[in-house]
Amino acid sequence: MNIVSDVQRELKHSRHITSHGYSRSDGLWEVKATMKDIKAHDVYRDFDGSLVAQGDPFHDISVNLVLDDTFVVQAIKVSIDAHPFPNCSHAEPNFSRIVGSRIGPGWSSFLKQELRGKSGCTHVLELLPVAATTAFQMMWSPLAEKYPQHRGKVIQSLVNTCKGWAEDSPAIIKLKAEEPDLFN
Repeated sequence: MNIVSDVQRELKHSRHITSHGYSRSDGLWEVKATMKDIKAHDVYRDFDGSLVAQGDPFHDISVNLVLDDTFVVQAIKVSIDAHPFPNCSHAEPNFSRIVGSRIGPGWSSFLKQELRGKSGCTHVLELLPVAATTAFQMMWSPLAEKYPQHRGKVIQSLVNTCKGWAEDSPAIIKLKAEEPDLFN
């Protein structure tokens, strides 16, 4: 069955996720990730019957993470500005629990464990991996230049983590040929 076709469709919902990474004048790094859910029709909230008009955010959530060069979370600010239930924003302060944690292998599992159930927010937990990826993309080159002695270890830790970093991929084959010392 071909699901992409000329079948007529009607838009019902849009999710907009953006993530921006910044270097800061204090030597730290900052990522701001936002999520907006927009309905293509009017919605009345179940808890109070209030209207969320078509085109207005049903969810409007942002996460600001401040990181050091080792990807340790120095500060976090969560804002849940539009939400379907009156107590959604009560989860905001609970995310301070991740200050001191390090973005890296196992971080997503840590987040799910630390902020599971009623102490967290599903949507913030969806945004944090987006912020982590943005941090990695933003910090990769500057940190490789700042700490060249760690470049090989970082590259080795990425080998076989996905198809692009596969040990038999063109990128790794080229790196091994051009910079064999990175793999010793």
